Amino acid sequence: MSIARIAIRSVAFKSARAAVPTMAARSFAGAAVMQKDVVQDLFIKELKAYKPQPVSASDESSAKELKLPAAPAVPQVDADLTQQLAAYDAEPEEVAN
Repeated sequence: MSIARIAIRSVAFKSARAAVPTMAARSFAGAAVMQKDVVQDLFIKELKAYKPQPVSASDESSAKELKLPAAPAVPQVDADLTQQLAAYDAEPEEVAN
């Protein structure tokens, strides 16, 4: 917008505001009346009246006992590895062409 349009609008706004009688522009100022918050009062009343139910024995027994799985067996290593190493060494080498 150009500065001329802004100036015309501000002058028009000031003249429109001046046309309003001063009594209409005033507001009634009095002490604010405290209103009760019904929802908050109801919430506090219900919160104070809350009684937790005791935990019964049947609730505690509903959980299953933890059973760990069996430990895995240790792999058995052949006692005589010398024969297997000798057989590996005796194999011919494979060369890729």
